Amino acid sequence: MARASPERRYGTCMDEESFKQTCIKEKKKRRGIHQPFYGTWVADFMPRQDAGGFMLGKYLSDKQIPWHRRRRLGMVVAGKYANNQFSDQNRQNATAECLLCRTAREARGESTDSQAAETHGHINSAGCEGMATIVTAAHHSIWRYVYDCMHAAAKPKSKLKFITLDKESNTSTLWRREEFLRICSKEDLAEKAQYIEVTMPVEKSQEAQYNLDPEFFFVNRFCGRQPDGVAINEALKIGCFLEFKRSTDRDEGFLEVKEAEANE
Repeated sequence: MARASPERRYGTCMDEESFKQTCIKEKKKRRGIHQPFYGTWVADFMPRQDAGGFMLGKYLSDKQIPWHRRRRLGMVVAGKYANNQFSDQNRQNATAECLLCRTAREARGESTDSQAAETHGHINSAGCEGMATIVTAAHHSIWRYVYDCMHAAAKPKSKLKFITLDKESNTSTLWRREEFLRICSKEDLAEKAQYIEVTMPVEKSQEAQYNLDPEFFFVNRFCGRQPDGVAINEALKIGCFLEFKRSTDRDEGFLEVKEAEANE
């Protein structure tokens, strides 16, 4: 196995006082200054109220679950799971690039330049070209279970109705259905949606369509959106588009990151 150049640097050394000052600045930026100045990831993660520490503890202490699975989860959450990026950071590998993406591109006869780093998050996302099909299937399977649980948990007197979607459902096809038209007309929906769509960036691949007719582009983009789920309240004329994200709560700020992605 080739090794990275010994001249490569992975951090900056500092004295104890400088380290304390750096920690204080970080604490102030993230959630105010608290003692101690610095701690471990475990100490920060376990007391957090918005994290899944209790579920993690329940899983790791379950003796019915094979040890190798619990060990793998512990390594993933601690950021120590063996992958190319981790090996590269520890000078055990010459590259951090994803080998699954490389293999998929080589099979298609495409260039293998500018590949993503092989992190645990990458290989468990649809962004990994070698895992996209499997990850997408897992996403849909988990979401169907969550969606069914939400539906089953609804109170008998609730006026919120969860709509069963098919694979081809998008905003345009949904608004052909009677229950959606009772909320508002398709024309009214498009008019309101345009105000939201214009605040979202136009991707480079969409620039040609945008330049032909900017106004029509935003309406068409909204009509083509495919929500993971939809719930409606006909009495209040409210429609809720549901977006499912499989994200880890390992790092603080994960909710803000995923909400920003969902709003793109």
